[in-house]
Amino acid sequence: MMNRTKSSRLVPIALLAALMLAGCKETASETAEDVAKARADASEDVGAARQEASQTVQKADEQIADAQQEYANTDATARADLIEVQSDAMSKTAQADFDVAIANAKGIADVATEGCGMLTGVDKTACLSAAESEFEVSKAKATAERDAALVAAADKQQ
Repeated sequence: MMNRTKSSRLVPIALLAALMLAGCKETASETAEDVAKARADASEDVGAARQEASQTVQKADEQIADAQQEYANTDATARADLIEVQSDAMSKTAQADFDVAIANAKGIADVATEGCGMLTGVDKTACLSAAESEFEVSKAKATAERDAALVAAADKQQ
């Protein structure tokens, strides 16, 4: 009996399913309308997706442009800072080189002057004059080199 009950229940369910399927059958024009609507919906969806993608790309391009401008501004600032530091270093180097040249010239002049100590008269005067002249020439050369380097440092900033 249990088998019969099961099969008696299955028959009405199968009959109901067959009726539903028969009632769901569309006509060719209904199918064509559904297809046309699906195409229109798909076209709208694709259009919306394209528009959204276009906006996304536009925003990304704007962000790239902003980043490039920021980089250019930062790069220009960094370049100006570098030039200022280089110019300052050139000036300090010029002054340090000048100080070394003057100390060297003074040392040479002092040695020469001490060497004149054993001389007398005109010879001593000539020796001292030569030592002083050599110092002044070295000093003038060091001053010219320093000034040229300072001009180059100032030109670098312009």
